[in-house]
Amino acid sequence: MKGWRAGLRKSRNPEKFSMTYSLSHDPHQAGVRRITPAMILAEMQCEALPRSGATKAQILSALHTEPRALGLQPRQSDLLGFLISRTKPVDWEDDNLTICAVRNRDICERFGIERSTVKRWLRGLSELGWIIMRDSPNQQRWLRRDGRNGAILEGYGFDLSPLSRRYDEMLQRVEAFREREREGKRLHKRAMILSRRITALSATALETVSDKAEVMSIQQNGHQLLALRGNDHDVDILSPLVEQMEGLVERLEALIAGADPVEMDPMGRTDGPHNTDTNPNTITKVTVSGAGCAGIDIEEGVVGSDSASPAKASPLRGFKAGPNFLLQLVPDLRDLCTSSRPHEAELIEAVEMLTGSLGISSHAWRQACSVMGRYEAAVAVCVISAKARKGKVRSAGGLLRAMIERHLDGTLALDRTLYGLASDLSADRTYH
Repeated sequence: MKGWRAGLRKSRNPEKFSMTYSLSHDPHQAGVRRITPAMILAEMQCEALPRSGATKAQILSALHTEPRALGLQPRQSDLLGFLISRTKPVDWEDDNLTICAVRNRDICERFGIERSTVKRWLRGLSELGWIIMRDSPNQQRWLRRDGRNGAILEGYGFDLSPLSRRYDEMLQRVEAFREREREGKRLHKRAMILSRRITALSATALETVSDKAEVMSIQQNGHQLLALRGNDHDVDILSPLVEQMEGLVERLEALIAGADPVEMDPMGRTDGPHNTDTNPNTITKVTVSGAGCAGIDIEEGVVGSDSASPAKASPLRGFKAGPNFLLQLVPDLRDLCTSSRPHEAELIEAVEMLTGSLGISSHAWRQACSVMGRYEAAVAVCVISAKARKGKVRSAGGLLRAMIERHLDGTLALDRTLYGLASDLSADRTYH
């Protein structure tokens, strides 16, 4: 009272001072928690849901699996886990009360933070709908348990029942978050693959397309889009970015497709006549000139006839070159596959993406698939890539065309090369 009277004497308007004092120091208002609209809405939504029957251990596991999926910051997740740890397993059974009566002082000591920070964290958890504040008449937190089974008969503090009511939602949100993370990683990888594709196609287009300025512009746009990729895996950023890069790839392929097919191939002849095969049943045969440049001739023959028999035999000749073996042979393919154990179709797609970085034109790749078969052509490209890493390949495109010619002649034996490469892999593992 002494301090109050001193303040009253100093006040120029005693009536105004008295009114302010009485409002701010109303004993019925002291210690009342501020309730936000978000807290009310979250409480109403949670109380409308039934209990899931999830155990304390299941709740903790779902919480710590991926806190970001639940909209929680790391420290908020730690605090929520601390509150859960202060309950008993019986509290989560049936429709028992799930109340934690831990004091703010204990939370401050546990996390080494100020009381104001504790209040802010708790308000955030309440607004997110993971806890409900249950205040007693005197603002104290306490529990009264049944002496027989330990269940809470009456209690005030933090009601954790929303965690049980929203348990199924927690699992769904975690799974959706993980799926979004996987999609983000896939798009992040896809952007790099498309960038390499754009670079390879641009190199081909600059040699074959007359409009060099357009090609340079497309290549520059590809580099700019790749720079926007960043280091995160945000789907909202990567999805439109990848879509734009795929559009650039399509533009380059369209420009190249409009050029002379022979000129498209850096190993092709530009001075000889060009023959176009209009018969889908003819077999393409590759001939190599004395200068080492591959030319394209058309050998008339119906597919399935005796003349095409050399092309029907697999160049693998019984060698089991499965996807796992090819991944060991060409480690770069792992970054191009969406799964750690890809099937044949996925591996073929990854190899097709690899051709651009090797300098193999899309025309040569399609020809190899038509003549050898798609998987056999993929194995041939993997062999070329493995040899290129050892510095034994001068022109990957020229080597692939030579393989096509030998396959048509019935002399291609990839199994011999594959046995040698497999032996090198075994030696490397033994050495290391």
